[in-house]
Amino acid sequence: MIKIGKMLKDKTGVSPIIAIILMVAITVVLAATIYVWVSGFGGSGDQAPNLACNADSITGKVTVADADKGLTWDKLNISVTATGGWANVTIHGATATTDYVNVTAATSPGYITASGGTVDAGDYFQATGTYTKVDITLRYNPTNTLLGTWTIYG
Repeated sequence: MIKIGKMLKDKTGVSPIIAIILMVAITVVLAATIYVWVSGFGGSGDQAPNLACNADSITGKVTVADADKGLTWDKLNISVTATGGWANVTIHGATATTDYVNVTAATSPGYITASGGTVDAGDYFQATGTYTKVDITLRYNPTNTLLGTWTIYG
């Protein structure tokens, strides 16, 4: 039988070398855990940008209200669908090379291939024609992410 008094008097513990090895091991494991946790917050760099537009059926425009800095027209897939007639949709922007597509219900969707320049607030799509409805859909090409669909009513 073990005597309680003897256990309390025995003050031997872990040797100093073992204690240092344990402290280093715990520190390395903790640092690795924190690194893995924090590195998940960085993102991959291929995230879809933010883009906000406003549709105005009176003027036949979809206007860019806000876009992430550095977003360029050539990274967008621009799809145009017309219902109830034909529509000619043109991009107007300070830096975009103006491009257009003419679509009808039979040829919808049509695609605009814009090139050059950045997407800036104030750039807009102008629709003209005899349409009853035009949908303009924007996708971010690198990730094939839908940025939004905006509708203009004729």
